[in-house]
Amino acid sequence: MSALPNSKSSFFRAAQGCGALVLAGAMVLPMSPALAQTVAADAPAAAATGALPGDRVRENPPVATSNEFAPHWSYNALKDTDNDQVLDFSGWGFKGDINSPKGVQIVVREKGTNTPVLAISDVIEYDHEELAFAYQGGYMTGTVKIPANTLNKAKQYIVEVWGNNGYEEGSEDLVAPIIGKIPEGRGTLLASQALNFNGSDGTTAADIPSAKATQESTPTFEVLYDGKAQLLYTFEGGTVHVKGSGFTKEWREKHGNVAVYIAASRGVPDGSLLPADDTPLRFEEGKDFTIAEDGTLDAQLTVEPDVLQRYYEPRNYFPGIPRYEVRYEVDLVAEQQGQPRLTLDDLWAGKNVVQRIAVQTQAYRPEKFAPKVAYKALADTTADQDIYFSGTGFYGEIHSVKGVQYVIREKGSNTPVLATSDVIEYNHHDRAFEYVDGVVDGTVKVPANTLDASKKYVVEVWANDGYSEIGEFLAPVVGKAPEGRGKLLASQDLNFKGSDAVEDKKPSLTDEQRKERATRGELAVALYLQAGAPEVKLPETSPWPDVKTDDPNYPAYIWVREKGISYGWSDGKFHADAGISNATVAAFTYRAAGSPAVRGDSPYSDVTPGSAFYREILWASQNLPTVYGGRYFLPKQLLTRGHLETVLTAFQSRTE
Repeated sequence: MSALPNSKSSFFRAAQGCGALVLAGAMVLPMSPALAQTVAADAPAAAATGALPGDRVRENPPVATSNEFAPHWSYNALKDTDNDQVLDFSGWGFKGDINSPKGVQIVVREKGTNTPVLAISDVIEYDHEELAFAYQGGYMTGTVKIPANTLNKAKQYIVEVWGNNGYEEGSEDLVAPIIGKIPEGRGTLLASQALNFNGSDGTTAADIPSAKATQESTPTFEVLYDGKAQLLYTFEGGTVHVKGSGFTKEWREKHGNVAVYIAASRGVPDGSLLPADDTPLRFEEGKDFTIAEDGTLDAQLTVEPDVLQRYYEPRNYFPGIPRYEVRYEVDLVAEQQGQPRLTLDDLWAGKNVVQRIAVQTQAYRPEKFAPKVAYKALADTTADQDIYFSGTGFYGEIHSVKGVQYVIREKGSNTPVLATSDVIEYNHHDRAFEYVDGVVDGTVKVPANTLDASKKYVVEVWANDGYSEIGEFLAPVVGKAPEGRGKLLASQDLNFKGSDAVEDKKPSLTDEQRKERATRGELAVALYLQAGAPEVKLPETSPWPDVKTDDPNYPAYIWVREKGISYGWSDGKFHADAGISNATVAAFTYRAAGSPAVRGDSPYSDVTPGSAFYREILWASQNLPTVYGGRYFLPKQLLTRGHLETVLTAFQSRTE
């Protein structure tokens, strides 16, 4: 690691010869009287006007008012198709005598005829207390297990419900769809519906074979991922891709022109928090998108950066109040000519809303999961000691019941745990399985004589998996191998000299020196040394009244001037002993790197295009992410010598 010299009086002399430093499913909402007449009578009423979370389904479907066979079903959103997952189906409207000997099965297959079954539920048997071929209340629930890589989001699939036809003559084989075979001829198709990767709340009725349309159908509408980010990041904006059909000329003449709103969801975290901006984004037919002659809609709606509010605004702010990200929904509405633009309250009330789809938003794009563990040099191993580990880069949802643990064990497979921290629980204020800014700090108590400097060890970070069937907590424990006891998230060799140590060289700064204020002179000297201490022609007269020509660091100061890194302050002085801020460090390192072109947007909430040193700070975010990660840059924050050492190490690593 690049090091700062111990002596502040002569940086140059001391350093000579050494290195320098989700979308939920569609939901039909209450409409105007004209629109309400066109909605299917058996469509369930909308859930509370707040948007459905991406991984939730309707818990209490409404009681059907008809005894007709009118199946609906809901299911959760599909997540990563590269992993095994389970879809929990909840169906209603399965009224009447189905006349299938045992019950029905839920089938998933690719759209088309004679396509094989890809996934299937077990037979869902009848449960009516009196009727042998019926479901109690028309309700039906089932689970479909979908193996990894079975589905491809670029393709189209259907969900079907099939009744079995008993047993084949002279065979014990049930005449029912099975995986790998086409379902045709293997039972009776009762209902089908396109599979929505975003999930379904069941408001759209399934198609019934041979059923005749008795009333006007409601147009279809969906928001697509397009195989890209499954979130809309409000800070950077993005594109919302909407598709639909059924918006024929006749339909629009009857109901009105089509408009799409992106509005804050009604569901707020608590009563004290409300969206500060109640003006929804509006996109209108003929201006922002077109509808084809056949009534289809296919539009890319552009959301400008930071147009949507990122966080709910508290009514009474006080320091430390949790920040909750605003959730949004996409509302498709039909507007009559001359109708005023809809307000947020109008949308929440369902005025003219044809369909609503919840949009999963996030304020900022999450950092990549890139864990790195830092720690000081280990003390005397013959005595008890505490090792404080500071982990960074633990971004995103870890999906472990409680949190993670630091583990020390001898290098190798199936070696027992020698020492471990307590479970470090999640601490994000509004995301249950995350750490704030990806930081995981924990202490491992290492008993005396546990470690031997002649052996090799590893420090690991393990996630726990909750409790086993017998009630045992599945987390690494001292004396047992961690394999099979949670999930390994990160591992690196344990260095007795500490994570920031260089072989055969002690860290340059003591703990007390790390706490001291860093200066402009230190930064200038360190960058000069990292450049190889190039020879410079020294002016006989110093360009700064506060720097003498015999100053041991004079060559470094002249070098930063010649490179355009710093010319000093506006008062004509260099101010070598002045403190340095994050913004100053960003400016110096950016110029030392050659002032390269920079593209992109600031990831920091406290740095906008109008901020001082915006370009330099943006460059630092992209090239020094191990130092300047997270959501805040804190431009005016002054650096300690320890912090500066970390920054310069990152800068040097970038150039190597």
